[in-house]
Amino acid sequence: MMPENDLTLSDVCVLDLSEDIAGPFCTKLLAGLGAEVIKVERPGSGDVSRGAGPFPAQAPDPEQSALFLYLNTGKKSITLDVATQTGVLVLHRLAQECDILVESFAPGYLEGLGLGYAALERLNPGLIYTSVTPFGQSGPYRHFKGSELVAQAMGALMHTIGLPDREPLKIGGNAALYTTGMSAFSATMIALYARDVQGYGQQVDVSAMETMAVAQIHSSIQHQFGRTPSRRESPLVAAKDGWISPGLERGVRQDTWARVCDLIGRPDLKDNPAFNTLEARREHQQDLVGILSAWTATQPKEEIYHLLQELRSVAGYVATVDDLFTSRQLAARQFFQAIDHPAAGKALYPGAPFGIEGESWRHARAPLLGEHTMQIYGGRLGLSSAELGRLRGAGII
Repeated sequence: MMPENDLTLSDVCVLDLSEDIAGPFCTKLLAGLGAEVIKVERPGSGDVSRGAGPFPAQAPDPEQSALFLYLNTGKKSITLDVATQTGVLVLHRLAQECDILVESFAPGYLEGLGLGYAALERLNPGLIYTSVTPFGQSGPYRHFKGSELVAQAMGALMHTIGLPDREPLKIGGNAALYTTGMSAFSATMIALYARDVQGYGQQVDVSAMETMAVAQIHSSIQHQFGRTPSRRESPLVAAKDGWISPGLERGVRQDTWARVCDLIGRPDLKDNPAFNTLEARREHQQDLVGILSAWTATQPKEEIYHLLQELRSVAGYVATVDDLFTSRQLAARQFFQAIDHPAAGKALYPGAPFGIEGESWRHARAPLLGEHTMQIYGGRLGLSSAELGRLRGAGII
């Protein structure tokens, strides 16, 4: 089979049995690098994320879910009921044609169907079989259910977020699941390289809990050296149109503070022992916020950002979604790309989270449910129209 493109993974075929966010984000990245990703969806309903909003027309539509459209760019969609005996046999044939399989079922479920790594490895010894679950394939929690909140909480990331005298807070969105997807992508790429060098495949076991435990590893290291991790109040300061992080508590030169004092019209604070060292500014963080706020409240956040960066402060501002769309930095790197979809229309999509010199990124739309069923089953597996009709009539595809 001739590659469809000349990108890094143009000769790689991926079977995507995963759902929700982490697994599909992993395979989205593989597709972006040129892999042919065949997404296996349930007949009729498809991936669970097809039911997640928002929807452009506000009414639920499995072809217009913003979450699905983002997570499945560049993939092909086929439908198959893998819980049936015929579905298992069809998947066996597909697995023999693929280099990578990514799944997110509960540990043991696919094994019970005859679709576990041991069974598929006998059919395709070079297969990379990536399993993405809340707690991994082993251990006492392996059968427990998980979520974004559970991953952040049990991975100890939430222990560091929030006010000191209040309950811990969850980071907004699905940062844990996207990070888990990135971990799955990285591990899959390493396993693919190992296969190309050593000649055999392997199972990749990705745990969301362990991914989050690594994400907060600084707290674990500090704890081992006698420093108990603690939550601190936010160092953010209100600007005229949002929030700014002045960045004066670490990583700045000794003379930066004096220059900031001149900037905000408070030269009297240059030698104040409560603020003239990094350690002092950390200790008196909230007092510093109060002093800076008198100046920042009258200035636009991006203007403050540039002024402080010019003084070599590690400053930043809290960007809104609109700020991202108008960011000169992201525009210069052509981060957002317009992609048209036959059901959802044209929209801007975030690009790759990394760049490879001399390598482009494939920007292609997400598939309609079952859009490539005939192409894969007929063209790839050689099933006749009559056979496909029988499978469709039985609800298997």
